[in-house]
Amino acid sequence: MSRSSLRAIGGITLSLLVGGGLLAACGGGGEELSIMRSFFQASRYGDRTTLGNMSMVVFDPQEDGIASSPSVEAVTEEQRRPLRMIELSAELQTLRAEETTFREEKKAYQDENFDVIARVVEAERAGEDVRRRDQEVQEAWAKWVEDEREFARQVSAKQNELNDESRIAQVSTYDPANPLNVVEFEGELISKEVTVSASIERDGSSEDRTMTVTLQMVELAGGETGMIEGRWIITAIE
Repeated sequence: MSRSSLRAIGGITLSLLVGGGLLAACGGGGEELSIMRSFFQASRYGDRTTLGNMSMVVFDPQEDGIASSPSVEAVTEEQRRPLRMIELSAELQTLRAEETTFREEKKAYQDENFDVIARVVEAERAGEDVRRRDQEVQEAWAKWVEDEREFARQVSAKQNELNDESRIAQVSTYDPANPLNVVEFEGELISKEVTVSASIERDGSSEDRTMTVTLQMVELAGGETGMIEGRWIITAIE
């Protein structure tokens, strides 16, 4: 999504909020202040659609209170690191191919020793000793089963690693009119921290609170689309 598109969306959102009398008078703070105002406003009214497009954390009015009059005190310099989605996706595909080959070999061994394996399994379930002549197959089959579990564990761990790496990219670039398979793109993850002060109302009382908010976005490059600039996503509030 281009910067101009993001500015247009942000302008529409803020116009609607101000027009409804929901925001305090405009102040300084640039895009960070605009993001925090929209976030706290959406949190206050349970606007899940808006929150889903801008945040991976919640600010629950019942538990965290209602935030108003936010101000931006400081913004750190942006930090960048390469995204590893293509690398992790390739590693996952390799593991899955190896797992498929392994399962084919395991199935062949099972078919070749079907009767013996059936006797072994039946004896183990009944808590009985396995025949001596079947013990070699028992040990081999146990190894096949254990190796299959290990393959499943490795594939699951790699999938989780890929999911974690791509999650922010998916949210940051989400556009229902132009869906992307983000794992096919190279790019960078950009992060910065924003110090925000706000008045928090909860249980009939209010207090001023200072919070550190982590903002992250991605820039993706690849294919015919050229550079794709995502939007800032709130990923942590402390």
